[in-house]
Amino acid sequence: MKGDVFLSGGQKDSVRAEKYKPIINIAKIVKALHRRNMKAVSRVVVFHDQMLAKNFVELRPEAADGGPWQESKKRDPSWLDPSRQAVQEEILEIIERVASSGVDEIQLDYIRFPTQGNLENAVFNYQKIDSEKSLADSNYTPREKVDIIEYFIDKTKIIADKYGITLTADLFAIVAWQAPKDVSNTGQDIARLSKYLDSVHPMIYSSHFNAGFSFREQIENEPYYIVYQGTILTLQEAEEGCRVIPYIQANSWKVNYNKNYIIAQVRAIEDAKADGYILWSSSNNYESALKWLTEYYSK
Repeated sequence: MKGDVFLSGGQKDSVRAEKYKPIINIAKIVKALHRRNMKAVSRVVVFHDQMLAKNFVELRPEAADGGPWQESKKRDPSWLDPSRQAVQEEILEIIERVASSGVDEIQLDYIRFPTQGNLENAVFNYQKIDSEKSLADSNYTPREKVDIIEYFIDKTKIIADKYGITLTADLFAIVAWQAPKDVSNTGQDIARLSKYLDSVHPMIYSSHFNAGFSFREQIENEPYYIVYQGTILTLQEAEEGCRVIPYIQANSWKVNYNKNYIIAQVRAIEDAKADGYILWSSSNNYESALKWLTEYYSK
């Protein structure tokens, strides 16, 4: 961490110690999972952090018209600047602590740049640095967002290899289609990033696609179509040896949620020949989904 950002009263880590105390003993939880022959996966939310963004404006992107940038004036700020050294060092320190606790896998979430809000007004630290370097050296090649994300994942891979654990990452839903604009906005280039990863997890929820996407009027209630297409495209882009394990929707937000909805997604995964799937419910309510899947697999 950069001392000028995180020091309080002259003592390193005092802010984190006072405000962000751990609520669980990770090593203890890992041991409990291993005793039950379960895999311990630590999902690390990377550049989306409401606590740090709210309390440390220095860690946020800057606004072109002055002051810190945030994606919405109606909600508290939540995005950090992925290109700030202090941000990366802080997160890498957290990842190392988790990795040293005996987990089997680190899963990176929000490993991207923000995609909502007035992005034209957002100035990221790497852009300021590259602008200065370009003025000083006409041969200098400015970086892109994907360069920043790739650099960070490379650093994370070093930590994962050090502790012999698996490294995976979540992909923004639309990124599976790899449209240049989406790659540029998020910094998620599947081919470039998957060479560091054991698995990628495209988050292909039909509820997150607008009506008319791919010329489908009811795309939110066509789970087979969207999951199959997104999975196939991710498989085509991912490096050989990197598994594709999509997230699928296990909640009722904006969709006709029932047994058929869940099973359609699973069949899409199977038909695409992906390496499995992960259920997602923000409320952690999986009772219905697990019941339906038990019935499906018992046939």
